[in-house]
Amino acid sequence: MSKTDALFRGVEEGPVHAVLGMRHVYKASSRDTGGAYVSFEIEIPPGCGAPPHVHGVDSESFYLLDGEIRFTDRTGDRVARRGEFVFLPAGGVHAFENAGSVPARALVVAAPAIEAERFFAAVDARGADVPGPAEVTAMAARHALTILPPPAA
Repeated sequence: MSKTDALFRGVEEGPVHAVLGMRHVYKASSRDTGGAYVSFEIEIPPGCGAPPHVHGVDSESFYLLDGEIRFTDRTGDRVARRGEFVFLPAGGVHAFENAGSVPARALVVAAPAIEAERFFAAVDARGADVPGPAEVTAMAARHALTILPPPAA
């Protein structure tokens, strides 16, 4: 593929990564975009999500396709539903979780597509050998991603 060729991927088409219970179907990798961004469809089972964390490099945007995702940042919790958009800038603490009873799907764009994609690939490479929380935290740290402890109840 040339840098000036269009990229078309159909439904369910693209490399697939399994990341901590969630499924990523890559629509455009950092290789496809020259490192500008990565775009993937994420499927999040009910009750699944990402704990509080901070991206040191990558910002993330979520456009909800189906279901509900609860996003938490320093200002509180908000539930996004189909057709809604959320921007999570690099350096900000955030978490997300499927807030509904059915799988949630979103189109995610992470830019500049450096460390987030590498972290997801490293977790996926483990296959069925899913790392525990301490190992995930260490893996994340190697990719400019800081996983924080959950807030005190």
